[in-house]
Amino acid sequence: MKAVGVVPEELIRQVGMAIAGQRKAAGFTQARVADAIGLEKETVSRIENGVIAPTIHRLGQFAELFSCPLSALLGDYRGGAGEDAGAIAAQIGDLPRDDRRAILRIITDVAAIAREREILRTRVDAAGKREAERERAEIEAAVSAAPRRPRARQKL
Repeated sequence: MKAVGVVPEELIRQVGMAIAGQRKAAGFTQARVADAIGLEKETVSRIENGVIAPTIHRLGQFAELFSCPLSALLGDYRGGAGEDAGAIAAQIGDLPRDDRRAILRIITDVAAIAREREILRTRVDAAGKREAERERAEIEAAVSAAPRRPRARQKL
């Protein structure tokens, strides 16, 4: 039985990798993050590398700084569309109307591209499965059509 209060090393590593990913996506250096939340650059590095675990307070600071949901820092982001839409709204809410509309047009175009990519991926996967099934059927037919030779007896 695991001791209460012990954080598994794998979780600490996943959180660190997620923090590093969010930091890079936000375009921040470790030094800039350290200055913004009152840490040493080395401490940010150690958190990102899974050497030390951030506190809940620090996770909140990272999420606020990166403008991402706290769940995105837990290494396995499973936010729903509503949470994502809220994050987008928070980012663009204070912009002028024309800028918001331009951003929404960009998001619409990117979403259309992502949908098309998913459709193509589904088609490619289906074609691959059909091809694999066809090859399997050919092999089975060849094996069943092959003449069977009697096994030679071994001399003892």
